[in-house]
Amino acid sequence: MGIVKEKINLLLKLRTELKLKQRINSNRLILPYINSKKQEEINEKKINSSSNSSSVKTVKLAAVLFVIFTVALSGCVDRGQNNTDNQTEGSANEGQNTSTEEYTSGVANVESIEILTLESFPVQIQVIAEGYLPDGCTEIDKIKTEMEGNTFNINITTKRPKEAICTQAIESFTETIPLEVQGLSAGNYTVNVNGVNGSFELAVDNTLDELPDSMPPRQQVITEANNGTTISLEKGETFYLRLKENPTTGYSWQLNLSQGLNKVSEKYYPPESKEGEEPIVGAGGVHLWEIKADSKGYQQVTAIYKRSWENETGTEDKFTLNVEVV
Repeated sequence: MGIVKEKINLLLKLRTELKLKQRINSNRLILPYINSKKQEEINEKKINSSSNSSSVKTVKLAAVLFVIFTVALSGCVDRGQNNTDNQTEGSANEGQNTSTEEYTSGVANVESIEILTLESFPVQIQVIAEGYLPDGCTEIDKIKTEMEGNTFNINITTKRPKEAICTQAIESFTETIPLEVQGLSAGNYTVNVNGVNGSFELAVDNTLDELPDSMPPRQQVITEANNGTTISLEKGETFYLRLKENPTTGYSWQLNLSQGLNKVSEKYYPPESKEGEEPIVGAGGVHLWEIKADSKGYQQVTAIYKRSWENETGTEDKFTLNVEVV
């Protein structure tokens, strides 16, 4: 019995030791797994921490880049505004420079002049000056008229930008220059335009005081220049016919009117000399008629320049005016 118990105890001991070894072995297997799991958790935490840290760094970096971009953009806008301001100032300066551009002055080259006597009374005189400019940049600057005695001195000047580059081609010009002749006495007058001379004559004093009081200043005046033409009037209107005449030679205008026209008045205006001067011997004057349209229809004025005691030869000067009365 004692032996059996010892064996049983031995078996139990062996069994207990075996279980203990199994547990130990089991623990050896489990502990590395647990440790690995813990290590994985630690690594994951590190990774997460690293990821979080990277995210924070990325956010910070993005914020820094955004600030830098904003500053740079604001700098560009400022530079753009400055450029715009500079351009505006530059344009203004250019405008100022243009307005203060320097010019070279000169005298226009006048080749010819023509003096026109307008059909009105008082007489109006215009001078047409023609010439040329040396290039495409030169232009007429000023036209100045001065009168000395019986001479009109007209000075035409030019201007040209100093720094301009121009086509070297001659440019022609034509200028119409009115002369102030109202109130002048009868006589011959000279016109000098940059050295080119011309002349005109006032047969009578160029003033309204020499005409009938009933003549309106802007009444229609017909002269030799209207010979062979037609004018139109309303019934009851009047016009003036002014023809040059020199009775000292025995010649005068013999006037004929159709039945629808009526002569209101007529007067001869001899040439008048200036105060203190002798009258001009043999000089001609002007014969002035006031004619009224009494009847509607086509009327006519005819005149022949001849000596009253001589027969008509067909070589005399003649004047014809057709009048349409409406």
